[in-house]
Amino acid sequence: MAYTVKKGCPICKSDVSGDRDIKFYCKRCNILYDYNHLNDGRIVTEKPEKVQELKIVREPGYLYFVDKKGDVSRVRMARSRADKGAKKHELVVKVGLKKEKDFLYFVDTDGAVARTPMKRSNKLK
Repeated sequence: MAYTVKKGCPICKSDVSGDRDIKFYCKRCNILYDYNHLNDGRIVTEKPEKVQELKIVREPGYLYFVDKKGDVSRVRMARSRADKGAKKHELVVKVGLKKEKDFLYFVDTDGAVARTPMKRSNKLK
C-alpha cells in the first residue's frame, strides 16, 4: 500500500511517498529513506485508490459527491448567505456502488470515483 508523508524529507521538507515497510522516495532530492530516518510526528496518509473510472467532466460551481445509493451526484455550491438552505442534488451518473464501512468515497480530479480510509480518533464499536 502506498503512503505519503507530509513534509517528510529532512533536507527539502517536501512530501515523500512509498511503501511503509520498505522505503520512501523524495523526488526533489532523489534520495531513498527508511521509515526510521523520516522526521517523527508527521502525518502518514494512504493514497486514494480508484474504485471506478468514469471520466466525469466537472463544471465549475458544482460540488460532485457519491450519494447514499452509491451514485455520483452534484449540487450547486453556495456562494453567499442568500444561497443558504436545502439544495436539490441532481444525478450525474448512476453507478450503484457498494460502499464499505470506514472508507470515504469521492470524485477525484480525473473524474473517477476513489476511496480512502477514514481516520477516526475514537472507533465506533
